[in-house]
Amino acid sequence: MRWDNVYVAGLGAHLPEQVETAEEAVAAGRYDAEEARANGIRAVRVAGPDEPGPVLAAAAGRQAVARAGLPADRYGMVLHACVGHQGQDFWTPVNYVQNEAVGGTGLTLEVRQGSNGGLAAVELAASHLAARGSTPQAALVTTGDAFRMPYFDRWGTDSQQVYGDGAGAMVLSNRGGFARLRSTASYSDSSLEPIYRGTTGWTDGPFHDGRPVDLRSRKSDYLLQEEGAYDRVIQQMTKNASQVLDEALADADMKLADARFFVHANIAETIAQFSFYSLLGVDPETTVYDWGRDFGHMGAGDQLIGINHVAEARAPRPGDLLVTMGVGVGFMWTVAVLEFLESPAW
Repeated sequence: MRWDNVYVAGLGAHLPEQVETAEEAVAAGRYDAEEARANGIRAVRVAGPDEPGPVLAAAAGRQAVARAGLPADRYGMVLHACVGHQGQDFWTPVNYVQNEAVGGTGLTLEVRQGSNGGLAAVELAASHLAARGSTPQAALVTTGDAFRMPYFDRWGTDSQQVYGDGAGAMVLSNRGGFARLRSTASYSDSSLEPIYRGTTGWTDGPFHDGRPVDLRSRKSDYLLQEEGAYDRVIQQMTKNASQVLDEALADADMKLADARFFVHANIAETIAQFSFYSLLGVDPETTVYDWGRDFGHMGAGDQLIGINHVAEARAPRPGDLLVTMGVGVGFMWTVAVLEFLESPAW
């Protein structure tokens, strides 16, 4: 989708102060040393007892709202994307984020699309703003996750993935900003949905057996059901990723080589090398991956947090293009292209 009048007016991130390194996790017997070497994630941030995902998200949201400098009554939508438990059952964390970060009476929605939730929310917010182009409006998108034992083991629940706590935020506006959203593209392939559901059947509630979530077994059970399933899935995912990237680049009237920045998830080094640098042709020098190896995979927020890092630390210039890509279980891919119009004052 090509966007003409959707802008980024503010960005924010909130990363907890406590650091836990991969070295420390290996020494404590929580993380396999061989996996640590292969995955390449050096450390994660660990949220405090009173910092569930929505609290982190509200802090990131307040920063983005302050940087945007727009009045609260202009926010016609607040979207909150997350992956893990949000600190309370039977609750709507997005309304907490709205109340704590910006206020107002705009539409609120929670987005649950796995690791692609942040970018999926950006595309939804852009659609909302474009449909209301005759009136000045803004939308706040936040992400926030804190991965805690005994429900979730950040070092062991998933294979080739280490989970860190953190939150990101973006303010979109239909009246201007320091960057322009040039295009987005999304693609879903629900035939891959069973990979993370597994084969063990349904449960009556979360944490039903008192053990941490086991995503490793779910994936292996599915992929070992038939010969060649692993290769088929990899080929299918590669095809889908290429398709959505090509669509977004075409709608933005650019080639991948035109991008000064490329922001992808903070995943295992082996996956980044294979999926992004080898198959898609992304130049590692354009990414923030080396920085991200000190934070790990922050649920739905890697992309928004990474874009914030670019704005704060990589000195974007007017005309610079940024491409960001997400993929979430289900499976769904989203690519967004931003063009910096100026260096943000903050």
